[in-house]
Amino acid sequence: MNSNSIDTKETRKFGLIALIFFGCLFAIGIWVKKPVPIYLFGCLSLLGLAFTLVPGPLRPVHAGWLKIAHFIGRAITALALILAYYLVITPSAFIKRLFGGRPLPVRPDKNVSTYWVERSEPVQPKERFIKRY
Repeated sequence: MNSNSIDTKETRKFGLIALIFFGCLFAIGIWVKKPVPIYLFGCLSLLGLAFTLVPGPLRPVHAGWLKIAHFIGRAITALALILAYYLVITPSAFIKRLFGGRPLPVRPDKNVSTYWVERSEPVQPKERFIKRY
């Protein structure tokens, strides 16, 4: 993505959203009398106002903001997937093995000539495959 691919209308819309969002956080910072949120969100709301009023010169800033947001999104996605794997899937697999065995037979059974599973229901007609739902 380069700064020329960003539309002026999109930059203005982004600026208006940033102005409203960071302006609300700025107001909350004033209400609780914390200096860091006041300065940080005050500067960001002014940047949102600048995006709204003069979007043309600030296109590279908007493009950089989007690149940073894309990187943060990828990092958060990877972190969420890692946490889901190690905190949900892995313990549930250990519990499954502890109480219920393995979901698939891993070792071949030498006493069985085939692994074919006989069906008890009749075979479906061709019309059922054409219109599935």
